[in-house]
Amino acid sequence: MRRPFSPWIDCVIWLLTGWLAGLTVTVSGMVLQQAVSPGPWLRSLLNIAPNVTGTGLVVWLGVAAARARPAEVLCLRKPRWRALPWVILSSFCLAILGAGLNTWVDRVLPMPPAVEALFQQVLEYHTVTQFLGVLLFLVVVAPITEELMFRGLFLHRLEEAYGRRTAILGSALCFGIFHILPWQAIGAGLIGIYLGWLLARTRSIYMPMAAHALFNLVPVAATGLSDRVPAMRGLGAGPDDFHLGPGLLVGAALALAAGILGTLRATRDEVASLLNTPPDKRDPPAAPSAPGPA
Repeated sequence: MRRPFSPWIDCVIWLLTGWLAGLTVTVSGMVLQQAVSPGPWLRSLLNIAPNVTGTGLVVWLGVAAARARPAEVLCLRKPRWRALPWVILSSFCLAILGAGLNTWVDRVLPMPPAVEALFQQVLEYHTVTQFLGVLLFLVVVAPITEELMFRGLFLHRLEEAYGRRTAILGSALCFGIFHILPWQAIGAGLIGIYLGWLLARTRSIYMPMAAHALFNLVPVAATGLSDRVPAMRGLGAGPDDFHLGPGLLVGAALALAAGILGTLRATRDEVASLLNTPPDKRDPPAAPSAPGPA
């Protein structure tokens, strides 16, 4: 299908569509909660619904307008799972460095109490049901839907016209803008560069999904363990800032570099094979049994 707009215009339209759809569902959920008293599971579904609706609608519209097959647009290829240990190391280090960055942003631009309460509401849990709801949203649903949208649809659309480097940076910029709030947007944009590089290196959306899930898992786990593990205070919900000392900063940076180098080595053979294979003879990506956001 012929596209009438430039890739950047498409990205702006998709962002606005995702925001509008998510806002509509959010307001509808607030009205529903005023009318009835939702149980914990319904409340969890209402928290998830804006993300699923907004990103799902954008992915559906983008894939429907694309020239390539959905599996190619969304990069639904089997990854080299031997790179996963290095991705875990990188994601954990990025979570630590990101928490330090958030502390610095909060000092420059103090977070209003209402916004701080909103973050705590998303992360805090006091029962098993609440924990499962937070885990489902932040560690399962958000990584799947947001990676399909940004490292799948957005990156593919930008790469068609501008090449891989611009696509990685552009999709990361859109990822940061999508989060709106500066206490999220700056970190999300920087993390988006790593996730875009990971997709370009592995050529599979599943590896950025795994990295995104691991990155979100750190604050979720820290919220529940901070009382028993003082070192984790500030990584999750709560009033404590995360103090990133020089030793921890250097250690996290070195471990991040090791994770990236390990990922490069684990995917070296696959990248070399892809570069040496003519485009018309490359195997098409294999579509999974249930493509799209769940």
